[in-house]
Amino acid sequence: MNQSVAFKSVPLPFTAAEAAERGITAYALTEHRRFNQIYRGVWVDIESLTDVPTPHWADHEWLETWLYMTGIRRLYPDLVADHLTAARLYGLPLPSHLADSRVYVATPSRNLRINRPGLVVSRPTSLATEWIDLLRFPLVTIPRVVASLAPLLSLDELVTLGDAAVGRQASGPYITIGRLRADTDKLPRVPQRRKVRKALARVRRTVDSPKETWLRLWLIDHDFPEPIVHPAVYSPIDDYVLHPDLGYPELRIAIEYEGDHHRSSPEQYAHDIRRRELFEAEGWVLLRVAKRSDMDSFARRLRHLMTERSPSC
Repeated sequence: MNQSVAFKSVPLPFTAAEAAERGITAYALTEHRRFNQIYRGVWVDIESLTDVPTPHWADHEWLETWLYMTGIRRLYPDLVADHLTAARLYGLPLPSHLADSRVYVATPSRNLRINRPGLVVSRPTSLATEWIDLLRFPLVTIPRVVASLAPLLSLDELVTLGDAAVGRQASGPYITIGRLRADTDKLPRVPQRRKVRKALARVRRTVDSPKETWLRLWLIDHDFPEPIVHPAVYSPIDDYVLHPDLGYPELRIAIEYEGDHHRSSPEQYAHDIRRRELFEAEGWVLLRVAKRSDMDSFARRLRHLMTERSPSC
């Protein structure tokens, strides 16, 4: 697991008992604007911030999820982040249609009863052996996340989630492909198990972004051979190994998804020009796809190149 850590300033949740120890009255908690109640019996002081370790990529959504999980664990320390909440804390990509802001937790206790607005509690079996720590924060395992989200995600969205889990997109790789497949198969309850198995069969290592996953699956779904993820292309000119997003090494065709930063950064633009020169020097052709690309035109060009470069031609 890649534990690249940053420190960010956040208000720390506290309970009513802890407020009393600090000399904060019940009146102050209800009347002063600096105190926000996030659960019944749990507050934060928005004017008192503490530096806490977070993943380097943590954004506002991650910090908010962390805050609510930390808050509920002030009351119930044994709770573990589950389902969508665990996926967000792992930094796994989720589609925009999943706008559910509730906090999902799991507990090993069969007797604990919690009924709080905005909190969803599950009691999976054998939970005690099925969670991991992320920056000292307990989350259910990746296989459990995949299994629980299967009914909410399309096949391609599940593949995107799996690619991120076994790659370096967040703090991963969190798990190997083989372990992900085997451990998910061992779970006693996997909704839509056939879809999950099909998705995990399509998961690949070292994918750097959801757009790379999308492009790879687009090629497969449009009857192209599955490309290699990050094939190695050695350039003796710069004594450097190039790794395009996708490629067909036998045909010397490289394909990359070009995000907005490729156009907005002069340094990135210059780097892209040099990369193209190095690919061309080794006899490779580099195709780029962007957000507004005409994919029909791209497909025609790719098919033409594949025919032109085929050894049988």
